[in-house]
Amino acid sequence: MALKNEDRQEIGVPGRDAGIRLRIWPALLIVIVNLSVALAAWRFGTTNIHAMVGFIIVPILAAVLLIIWWLAASRAPVRDRWAGFALVAAVLFWVYITQKSNGELLLMAAVPTITTGVVALLAVTFWLPWPVRRWCVVALMAGCAAVFTATRADGIGSNFVPILAWRSSPTAEELVAASEGLANPKPGAMAHVPAQAGPGDWPGFRGPARDGRAEGVTFSADWSTPPRQIWRHPVGPAWSSFVVVGDYLFTQEQRGNDEAVTCYLAATGEGIWVNRVPVRFDNNMGPGPRATPAYDQGRLYTLGATGILQCLDAATGKTIWKRDVTQDAETKIPTWGFSGSPLVVVDRVIVFPGGDEGKSVVAFDRTSGDLAWRAGAATGGYSSPQLTRIAEVSQVLISCDFGLMSLVPETGASLWEHPWKTKADPRIDQPLLVDGASVILGSTAGTGRLRVQKTESAWTVATEWTVKSFRPYFNDFVCHKGHCYGLDGNRLSCIDAQTGQGRWDAIRCGGQVLLVPEIDTFLVLSEAGDVILVQAAPEKFTELARFKALNGKTWNHPVIAHGKLFVRNAEEAACFELPADPTAR
Repeated sequence: MALKNEDRQEIGVPGRDAGIRLRIWPALLIVIVNLSVALAAWRFGTTNIHAMVGFIIVPILAAVLLIIWWLAASRAPVRDRWAGFALVAAVLFWVYITQKSNGELLLMAAVPTITTGVVALLAVTFWLPWPVRRWCVVALMAGCAAVFTATRADGIGSNFVPILAWRSSPTAEELVAASEGLANPKPGAMAHVPAQAGPGDWPGFRGPARDGRAEGVTFSADWSTPPRQIWRHPVGPAWSSFVVVGDYLFTQEQRGNDEAVTCYLAATGEGIWVNRVPVRFDNNMGPGPRATPAYDQGRLYTLGATGILQCLDAATGKTIWKRDVTQDAETKIPTWGFSGSPLVVVDRVIVFPGGDEGKSVVAFDRTSGDLAWRAGAATGGYSSPQLTRIAEVSQVLISCDFGLMSLVPETGASLWEHPWKTKADPRIDQPLLVDGASVILGSTAGTGRLRVQKTESAWTVATEWTVKSFRPYFNDFVCHKGHCYGLDGNRLSCIDAQTGQGRWDAIRCGGQVLLVPEIDTFLVLSEAGDVILVQAAPEKFTELARFKALNGKTWNHPVIAHGKLFVRNAEEAACFELPADPTAR
């Protein structure tokens, strides 16, 4: 008895090609849903959770469903089903193994592109004989293999979308090295720094109090003529920001295979000195250090991404002492590298390496570098130690995956702690003291306000409110006149600091914020490198001005010091003169 064509298909016996008709609608439905979710995440998503769902979780689920459809329900000849599956797997494997790095990021782009392309091709060629359609798919796969083999992923944005470039094109780091554009010191050059940071200086991460406030600063908000650029030059990749003391800038960079601490003349950007350590950290967020130096009494304290803690002579850049915090905290380099900036308190240098029980936070003698104490039960995180004063008691707050803990700076003794477990770790943002007794703590799962009080016998910590509508990721926020301003994911937002109630949501920009309280404004350095000036008012969002300051992905905090705006990212640094306030006397 002769087999019907459909029966021949099911058992893999060749039949009349014209009789092979795919069941294509399930695949089209899967692709349409996948593209719709990705478009919604791109258009309306604000947090990294939305981005992860739209660009990672749903595409993976769609790919799995398409595999099931192809193998079990497509009606393609059996041998073609397995051959097609093997071909797609081979192409993706080839794309992955031919990448020097970030192969998994390239697959994030390749998988949905290939699966969508194949389904679309099969749908529009429905009228062709099956052998022709089959070879069209093979040609498409060969083209995809060629294109993605010639492509590389230069990391990932805060929206979890891979940043793609042709492999033949040089990276930003290679361009800088080839041009010899990095500012290098002149022989014998020194920085004539003051003994202590003074008025107008910016001596550490996010300013003197680590709260992102440029106190005592005024300038004109009329940027019809953008702030004048004073200088611009390439820098090595890093997510560090600047320290400004007197006439000098300090920051951290990756220079080839060396992690570097660099000093520049603030007026010109001219290189003064470079301190190098032969280590390199690199992952899909980009290479280089993540922390910002801290200045104290003529010395600079720096923490590299691999855990090298240094005390440097700020005048010459020479190393006074050096430690490896992975050994002192008995821990490993975290996934995204050590990111917390050192905190100098009296005679202690405090860092947060996130070691095991009792070794989470480590302090060293400021002068000698000797281990002073180890303490804390945090399970890790990327926040920096935050010095604050509550109930007239000086204390160091540590925001971590456990929650929030408070330690005595001199000894590491525990004062109080507040567990706050969420499913959206890690913690990166700084805890913010808002009224002398309340701390606002942000995470990707939401934000909460804690009331901290001291009685005769103990400390008490009570939750005043928590909200899920304000979810900072690695974007620190600021507080002004009872309201917090910052980024809910990548959307600029304002919430009431007393209640947590949202006041407004505005543009999506990513980046970091800096408050200028004297003129009731805050400045945003966006992920795209734009400087945006915004009215710090809860009634409505008002953008006062903006201009393009940097090129390339920008995650570094901006700095205002001595009437100048200093900005940098992983490719370049620039200095701008802020226009004078015409009302200032």
